Amino acid sequence: MSGTTSRRKGNRAELAVVKTLKAWGWQAKTSRATSGMQKGCDIVTDAPVSIEVKDRTTLDLSGWLAQAEANATDDAPGVVWHKRRGQANPEDWYVTMRGETLMRLLCR
Repeated sequence: MSGTTSRRKGNRAELAVVKTLKAWGWQAKTSRATSGMQKGCDIVTDAPVSIEVKDRTTLDLSGWLAQAEANATDDAPGVVWHKRRGQANPEDWYVTMRGETLMRLLCR
């Protein structure tokens, strides 16, 4: 797959996640929409997490999570929201995070 095709696929996945977050009452937009370029986390949101979005066939959960944590802003923990094959709705996709992140979210 070419780099352009991969970026388009990633952009579509990010927009789908933004739409889902908004439907659940969160403010959200892609970082590209905010700054005009991709840098930092993929989604700028008022949700209590920093979100990296992935639409890839091959999984690299530890690499993706390391990227999400490195790109995390403020004190928000990094999570990876990744597309589940055969599922178009982000509510049916997976979200990967460390156990500590889950505990931080549960204890709020």
